Amino acid sequence: MAVSLALQAEAKEQLNFAYGYPANSNIGLAVDAYISGIEERSSGEVAVTGYPMTLLSLSESSAGVRDGLADIGYVLTAYFAAEYPTNLYLHELNLLVNLVEKPTGKEPLAFTGAMVEYTTLKCPECLGEFRAQNQVYTAGGVTPTYSLLCKDTKITKVDELKGKRLRAASAGFVRFAEHFGAQGVSLPVNEVYEALDQGIIDCAMLNAPEITNYSLDEVLTDITIGVPGGLYAATAGANINLDRWKSMDDGSREALLWGGSVITAATTWNYYKDDAVAIQKAKDGGASIHQPEPELIAATREFGRKDLEGVATLFAETYNVPRAQEIVDEFTVILAKWMDLVAGVEDVDTLQQLYWDEVFSKLDPATYGQ
Repeated sequence: MAVSLALQAEAKEQLNFAYGYPANSNIGLAVDAYISGIEERSSGEVAVTGYPMTLLSLSESSAGVRDGLADIGYVLTAYFAAEYPTNLYLHELNLLVNLVEKPTGKEPLAFTGAMVEYTTLKCPECLGEFRAQNQVYTAGGVTPTYSLLCKDTKITKVDELKGKRLRAASAGFVRFAEHFGAQGVSLPVNEVYEALDQGIIDCAMLNAPEITNYSLDEVLTDITIGVPGGLYAATAGANINLDRWKSMDDGSREALLWGGSVITAATTWNYYKDDAVAIQKAKDGGASIHQPEPELIAATREFGRKDLEGVATLFAETYNVPRAQEIVDEFTVILAKWMDLVAGVEDVDTLQQLYWDEVFSKLDPATYGQ
């Protein structure tokens, strides 16, 4: 620790990073990789200190980075729909992973690549939304596909969804719940444990690694794999205060972009590799693991098709995203490209290099984000 503090004291740029997750969570470990990656890339010129679950909560992250309470923040854009409608729209396309004809399990790795590429290189509106909040987008990250994590509730059939209270991460998951006669309850992930324990919700639509991150195995009794499907992609994994960004030289910014590729890969890979581990942990803790009936699988896929058909109109008319149809057409092509790109990825270092080569290395530190 003394050596680390001494190195930080000598660094030309010293930044703090607020993230609303535990230090030992998948996100916390990704932040550690980010800090190390930036230190190495900058030869010690840029030092970052992480603040897990203290400096800013998830619901405070956007305004906190905007106002300079933190130099860097882990921002979940779905929590701030009014500020980031186009970014949220890209996330709402996550049900595309349910429609992959021959799934490989690497869909989250591909969706991350498509998200960061489209956001940084193809979507001036996306970058403009961050700029309007005095922020620079430098990282993404995607979870594994979502399942139903339940307490005292077993759901394997379509009619068993009716009347249930389901935690929903964003509007698309609310639409899923309502389509099947359930109630979508918007809750931050850090409130899921208490909500399940107290019976406020019956199930959480959530990715499995959060079982470990938030000790949900202590309250879960039943898990239904693969329903509702989709994933969480509304992640700006290392947003930097714009004023702070402008104050740095190009070399420091380049190191932060490198760090962006590191945290994007680490976040996505940590979730990807821990998916089955978390399910097993819940099973070892006494939870019953269920596979959905074929009718529920088919109904989930059909919902995804119909929702994707209507979501462009919804965002164009309600959220003022005029290019909505054009965006989905372009994004679908990019996602298909990334499915091929990640096919051979078997470790986080390969994934990080792929994200760097295909996306982050193409951003000009002198002009990006301004």
